[in-house]
Amino acid sequence: MLSGGHGSVLRIIVVAAMLAALIPCFYAIRAATAKAGAADDGRPGTSPAFGHGIPPAAQGEIALIEQEIQQTEAQTLQLLGTSMDSMHQIQTLGKLELFDASLSVNKQEACSFCHMPEVGYTGRSEVLNLTTVAYPGSVRTRFSDRKPMSYTYATLAPVLHYNATQKDFYGGNFWDMRATGWKLQSPAAEQAQGPPTNPVEMGLPDSACVAYRLATGKYVSLFQQIWGNAISLISWPSNAEKVCTTPAGAGGVGPQLSLSAEDRDRANTIYDEFALSIAAYEASPSVNAFSSKFDAYLANSATLTPQEQHGYELFNTTGKCNTCHLSGLANGVTGGTPTDVAPLFTDFTSSNLGLPKNYAIPYLYESTPDQYGYVANPQGLAYVDMGVGAFLDGLTVPDQSWAALAPQFLGKMQVPTLRNVDQRPFPHFAKAYMHNGYLKSLKEVVHFYNTRDHQCSSPNDPGARFTCWPAPEDADNEDTTVGALGLSDSDENDIVAFLKTLTDGYMPVGTMSGKLNAAIQAEAASLRRRSPHSGN
Repeated sequence: MLSGGHGSVLRIIVVAAMLAALIPCFYAIRAATAKAGAADDGRPGTSPAFGHGIPPAAQGEIALIEQEIQQTEAQTLQLLGTSMDSMHQIQTLGKLELFDASLSVNKQEACSFCHMPEVGYTGRSEVLNLTTVAYPGSVRTRFSDRKPMSYTYATLAPVLHYNATQKDFYGGNFWDMRATGWKLQSPAAEQAQGPPTNPVEMGLPDSACVAYRLATGKYVSLFQQIWGNAISLISWPSNAEKVCTTPAGAGGVGPQLSLSAEDRDRANTIYDEFALSIAAYEASPSVNAFSSKFDAYLANSATLTPQEQHGYELFNTTGKCNTCHLSGLANGVTGGTPTDVAPLFTDFTSSNLGLPKNYAIPYLYESTPDQYGYVANPQGLAYVDMGVGAFLDGLTVPDQSWAALAPQFLGKMQVPTLRNVDQRPFPHFAKAYMHNGYLKSLKEVVHFYNTRDHQCSSPNDPGARFTCWPAPEDADNEDTTVGALGLSDSDENDIVAFLKTLTDGYMPVGTMSGKLNAAIQAEAASLRRRSPHSGN
């Protein structure tokens, strides 16, 4: 995130040193997680030993993430008043909104807190990835029920629709597709409207608080330049600041700003404009770069190694990955030639892969009122994530006829892109995978696809995750395409090698946080050489 000037270089060194000091803690967390929960199936009583809130070792990481967000916002604010064409104006506005912590109830959690660029716009905390998976909201005792989803290439998803011929839903955003895009004709924009008012995320009690914070914020002039002066016409009540710093309470309801009908309409329009600006940035080359080694390979500018090439072949054939994660080739069963010079590695449908329940997610324990009277999950441990099916059967579905299709989609989650699936700030950085973060490495993901159908004989089977897998959280509509692929250990490794070619940055697009990550990587490598856990 840092670039140019002696001050920036100093900040790089300081941040790198701070994070480097935490590296030994990260390895301790890995060891503790393996003993306390990650090495088993996460059954009740075997969740990580940090309780169900923020692990103590994550506090330092969170402070660093917040610092990087502040620095990125400050650097982007320097563009105000400079000459920009209309496209770069709205992209800059969207970036400022994503890195603006004031758009949360406690003014300390930006959208980017869960979506940082150096990890493919998903979770940047290694400790949280290894433990809670879900990230805390602006009210730090509240967690959502899923892993943060990457928004790279998400702007290319179509508006959610049902294809009667294929008997499947395509498009939308969020793991459960609930950001349909029907209102704004942009699923990415409607996704951006979710976190600001979600009590377990940014937590504002009223969507009009976004307009209020923008109107009183640092870049309102840019907002007006793009969207007009309506934001300056709203008469805000004298208690606006108090209302907007009050988290939701019982029933997920918080105080609302007292606005005239005309001003409420203005605030609603501004909320749409806010979201469309974010979608504009997310659609920019800064996010959708198409600059990976695989892109260079498709452009005849790079050659895959023998291992990567074999992994690519397996991806399209025996591994059956291309069944959902379209690679620009016809399905391997039928053969085919490259048909797309910029494949997205998703078909924008949904699938239930039969993942075991992850009992380490704190949401499962948020069953009693917090200090504000809010209960995130009344069902407690009995909660089962029904995914797309639950959305289709819910109150927010835009087409009521879709409710009849809900049983066919219970347990299904949106198929994410595999682009940047291995993007990380340094080689040993731990990421979490799948909607519930149950899997902790690409090797483990491929091994799960390969061997899922070898179910453990008992809940305490010592071979869990290695020779067998616990029962799925929800067996409804389980995808039978995968589960017993017959891949060798070497085959699994080759597919992982291919997946690593999908990381943007192989071809130059922008430096973004390159200097910071280089400094961290160098220091982390030095510490690993001295660490007793260097074999991890």
